Amino acid sequence: MERNLRTYIEDILHREIGSDVPFSVERQEGRPAQGEARGDYSSNIALVRAKVEKRLPMAVAEDIAIRIKEKHLPVFSKIEAASPGFLNFYFDKQYLIEILRDSFASEPKPKLGTASVEYISANPTGPMHIGNARSGPIGDVVANLLKDRGYKVVREYFHNDAGAQIGRFADSLWHWYMIACGEQSVLAEDGYQGEYIQEMGKAVHKKYGAKILQKPDLYKERITKAALAGMLKDNLALAKRMGIVFDKVVAESDLEVKTKRALALLDKKGLLTKKEGAVWFTPKDDNLGERESVVIKSDGTYVYFAGDIAYHAEKFKRADLVVDELGDGHEGHIPKLRAIADAFGFPQENLKIVVHGLVTLKKDGQVVSMAKRKGTFVTAEELLDTVGKDAFRFFMLQYAPRSAMTFDMDLARAKSKDNPVYYIQYAHARASSILKKAGYQGKRKINYKKVAWPILETEAELTLIKMVLALPDAISQTAEDFQLQRLSRFALDFARAFTRFYETTHVIGERADLEYARLALVSLFRETMQRQCKLMGISTPDTM
Repeated sequence: MERNLRTYIEDILHREIGSDVPFSVERQEGRPAQGEARGDYSSNIALVRAKVEKRLPMAVAEDIAIRIKEKHLPVFSKIEAASPGFLNFYFDKQYLIEILRDSFASEPKPKLGTASVEYISANPTGPMHIGNARSGPIGDVVANLLKDRGYKVVREYFHNDAGAQIGRFADSLWHWYMIACGEQSVLAEDGYQGEYIQEMGKAVHKKYGAKILQKPDLYKERITKAALAGMLKDNLALAKRMGIVFDKVVAESDLEVKTKRALALLDKKGLLTKKEGAVWFTPKDDNLGERESVVIKSDGTYVYFAGDIAYHAEKFKRADLVVDELGDGHEGHIPKLRAIADAFGFPQENLKIVVHGLVTLKKDGQVVSMAKRKGTFVTAEELLDTVGKDAFRFFMLQYAPRSAMTFDMDLARAKSKDNPVYYIQYAHARASSILKKAGYQGKRKINYKKVAWPILETEAELTLIKMVLALPDAISQTAEDFQLQRLSRFALDFARAFTRFYETTHVIGERADLEYARLALVSLFRETMQRQCKLMGISTPDTM
């Protein structure tokens, strides 16, 4: 259905008022406070137009309301100006029924090309951290949205198994192996201290004993590769427990040839400069400005950014849309990525970068301290074990990706209405129970085209209809701006709307046409909730 509620209002406003100033149209979420007047949707267009027209916002809002009511009366039951200058739109019931009926016509999904979505890409020097784990649900839902929109999506994981941090890890692993052998060793100040790497050192000793102590150059590399391979295997298995299966895993250590080729191309374009014994990326574009980045150190070794250049050059060749999901603290990397896109002629609008904020973990009312290198942290695996996949994903999606968040472990595992994911699933289970009791399960389905939709007229019924019609637009918006919290908030709002319907509306036992219409609404709620939960990667059980 192309004509959904928010975009239809936007179209009307563009036609009647123009598009010379940016404005917003937002769905009114939740229930209004007692005595508060709120429409189905609200716009700030009068507030921004008032600055241009140098008039009072309320006067502009009232003029716009009159103009739209004169031309579009069948669409709205009411349009009102609300202080300090908002426009509130109330849809007419018959209009809602009309577009609800239109929505049952199937439409072909467009084919938009290939989208590469890279996420998690956890540092392989230890168990997956909560910060990396937040990337999982965010990146996966972005991938789901793009697939829903019509892209062929390639989910990617970058295994950064090279560089300075791998050197520190190798030295730390050898240190703990020596300790397991009963030898004297001093751990470097920036070495890894966690219990997990001490256990790795003991495992190496169990396998080799002390016989490899005399061959550190040979065996240090061998045991490091084995440890990193094991860590990758563990991370991918953990991702699978989150509901994530990657289509492509790229190892930084396998990019050496491609890195040489990519850097040679940049050199040919005049984008590399040799100075101070090193090689620098010097594009002098709007992204990096006068800043420059080392790609090859004076000792001839590649920095991490060099591998990133090769990896992105490869992505730009095989994908029409490239999405990178990065962790907190990587903002400085964004201009570099955009400079790479320009260097290889990849359109900036087709490179999307999502950055997620820090995660604070709360347990038993207390903030959990986390320091990975020291090993004093709760792993993503422990969190999954405690709260389960559904709560894990939903809680990570409740906040705007860029914002910092607090993950309340006690709330996430609570089986009560205070737990939002439990509340949503319980609403779905209630709908399933009603349909099962009425005999609509398995192959027996309700024919939406034969429903007497106009007989539904209570506030609870119309609210559900409006939300069913609003979801496609919410999904479309989210696929554009990646503000994933919109989906979780919509799902919770939708569950609350159904709960009000459930508590105030008698379904089974009414006269035949009304019972069928209400059962159809219950079925429509269930299907719509399933769609948005599927996008979020959350299950919808029929019983709780």
